[in-house]
Amino acid sequence: MAKPEQKKDAFPATQMEWIHERMDAGKEGRREVASHLMDVYAEPLRIYLLGSSFRSAGEPEELINGFFANRLSRDDYLDGWRASDKRLRRWLINGLIFYIKEEFRRRKKSGTPISPELEADLEDSGDHYRAFDQAWAASIVRRAMSEAGQICQKEGLAEHWDIFIRHHVQQQPYAACCRDHNVDTARAAVMARTAAARFREAICRQLSLDGADESSFNDELAGLRSLLQ
Repeated sequence: MAKPEQKKDAFPATQMEWIHERMDAGKEGRREVASHLMDVYAEPLRIYLLGSSFRSAGEPEELINGFFANRLSRDDYLDGWRASDKRLRRWLINGLIFYIKEEFRRRKKSGTPISPELEADLEDSGDHYRAFDQAWAASIVRRAMSEAGQICQKEGLAEHWDIFIRHHVQQQPYAACCRDHNVDTARAAVMARTAAARFREAICRQLSLDGADESSFNDELAGLRSLLQ
C-alpha cells in the first residue's frame, strides 16, 4: 500500500486527497484508508480513553478495536464524514463515544449488570474535545518528529537534525552544538532552521490528514501550540 506520505507530491494537502482517491477506488481502497486511520488515530483515542470518564468502561484497546471494526467496515461511515464537512478527528471521537454508549445500552438490554457509577459516566462524559485534541496534538508532534528525523537522515542532514533537537527540544546552547559539529554559531543556527523547516513540513502533512489546507496552516500550528502548553 502506498501511504500518502510516501508519494512524491505528498506536501501538503495530498494526504486528504489520497483518502478521497482511495475511498473512490472501491473496497480495496477503503481498506487502505481504514488501515491508515487506525494507524494514525488509535494512540490518541487510547490516551483520551485512559483519562476520560469512559476509562471504567473496559480496556481501551478493546473498545477502540471494536469501534474501528464496527464503523470502518461500513461504507456509509466514512461517506457520512465526507458529506459532513467535519474535521476527521471530530468525526472519529464522536463515533467512538456513540459506539461505547451503544455497546453498553446493548449489554444492559441483554441483562449484563452495569454499575451505577459506570452508567452515570456514560450519560455524562464531560468535555470530550479538549482532552482528545490534546492527545491528538501530542501524537501529531511525535509522528512529525519521527518523519522529519528520517527525512533529514535521507537528505544528508543528520547533523542539522541533531542541532535542531539539541537546541530547540533539549534547550542546549548553540555553543555546545558548535563544538561537537565543528561549526560556528551562525552556521549552527542556519542548520537548525533547515531542520526546523523539515519538521514544519512534516507537521503540516499530519494536519492535512485532519482536513487542514495550506491557507489555514498558520492558524492550525498556533492551535497546536496552545493545546500542548
